[in-house]
Amino acid sequence: MNCNCDRGVDDINGFILALTDAEAYTKAFPDCDRMLADVNNDQQVTVGDINAFVALLTDG
Repeated sequence: MNCNCDRGVDDINGFILALTDAEAYTKAFPDCDRMLADVNNDQQVTVGDINAFVALLTDG
Protein backbone atom coordinates (compact mmCIF):
# COMPACT_ATOMS: atom_id res chain seq x y z
CA MET A 1 0.00 0.00 0.00
CA ASN A 2 3.03 2.26 0.05
CA CYS A 3 4.07 1.14 -3.45
CA ASN A 4 7.55 -0.02 -2.53
CA CYS A 5 6.82 -3.44 -4.10
CA ASP A 6 7.44 -5.22 -0.79
CA ARG A 7 4.60 -6.62 1.29
CA GLY A 8 5.07 -6.07 5.00
CA VAL A 9 4.16 -4.19 8.13
CA ASP A 10 5.22 -0.92 6.50
CA ASP A 11 2.05 -1.22 4.38
CA ILE A 12 -0.29 -1.02 7.37
CA ASN A 13 -0.40 2.78 7.60
CA GLY A 14 -1.10 3.10 3.89
CA PHE A 15 -3.82 0.48 4.07
CA ILE A 16 -5.52 2.23 6.98
CA LEU A 17 -5.33 5.55 5.17
CA ALA A 18 -6.77 4.03 1.98
CA LEU A 19 -9.56 2.51 4.03
CA THR A 20 -10.44 5.61 6.02
CA ASP A 21 -9.59 8.63 3.83
CA ALA A 22 -9.26 8.16 0.07
CA GLU A 23 -8.25 11.77 -0.55
CA ALA A 24 -5.51 11.71 2.10
CA TYR A 25 -4.22 8.40 0.70
CA THR A 26 -3.98 9.89 -2.79
CA LYS A 27 -2.10 12.90 -1.43
CA ALA A 28 0.28 10.77 0.63
CA PHE A 29 0.88 8.20 -2.14
CA PRO A 30 0.21 10.00 -5.45
CA ASP A 31 1.77 7.23 -7.55
CA CYS A 32 -0.14 4.41 -5.86
CA ASP A 33 -3.52 2.94 -6.71
CA ARG A 34 -5.85 3.06 -3.69
CA MET A 35 -7.78 0.11 -5.09
CA LEU A 36 -4.85 -2.12 -4.14
CA ALA A 37 -6.52 -2.04 -0.73
CA ASP A 38 -9.43 -3.99 -2.26
CA VAL A 39 -7.81 -7.21 -1.12
CA ASN A 40 -11.04 -9.25 -1.19
CA ASN A 41 -11.67 -8.18 -4.82
CA ASP A 42 -15.23 -6.90 -4.34
CA GLN A 43 -14.47 -3.62 -6.19
CA GLN A 44 -14.69 -1.62 -2.95
CA VAL A 45 -12.26 -0.58 -0.23
CA THR A 46 -14.15 -1.35 2.96
CA VAL A 47 -13.69 -2.97 6.36
CA GLY A 48 -14.32 -6.26 4.55
CA ASP A 49 -10.75 -6.00 3.23
CA ILE A 50 -9.14 -6.00 6.67
CA ASN A 51 -9.08 -9.77 7.22
CA ALA A 52 -7.76 -10.41 3.72
CA PHE A 53 -5.07 -7.75 4.22
CA VAL A 54 -3.97 -9.26 7.53
CA ALA A 55 -3.85 -12.70 5.88
CA LEU A 56 -1.54 -11.32 3.19
CA LEU A 57 0.80 -9.95 5.82
CA THR A 58 0.87 -13.11 7.89
CA ASP A 59 1.19 -15.52 4.93
CA GLY A 60 4.49 -14.13 3.89
